[in-house]
Amino acid sequence: MTRNSQATNGKRVHVISRKDGWAVKKEGNSKASKIYSTKSAAERSASKISKGKDVVIHERDGSIQKWKRAK
Repeated sequence: MTRNSQATNGKRVHVISRKDGWAVKKEGNSKASKIYSTKSAAERSASKISKGKDVVIHERDGSIQKWKRAK
């Protein structure tokens, strides 16, 4: 398996800004798992569903604010 295909096999969970709130999206999925009205609620959800995978928190502009490494 190549490095690129590993990155799209759900290795990370992202919290991203949307017009209607904050989305939790597993890497490689085309749709968000859920939309939240607050960033903190989305972060909590992402941590729960990550199942030991990295969680990447983005700023409103799409840049990375924080990267929580899986333990």
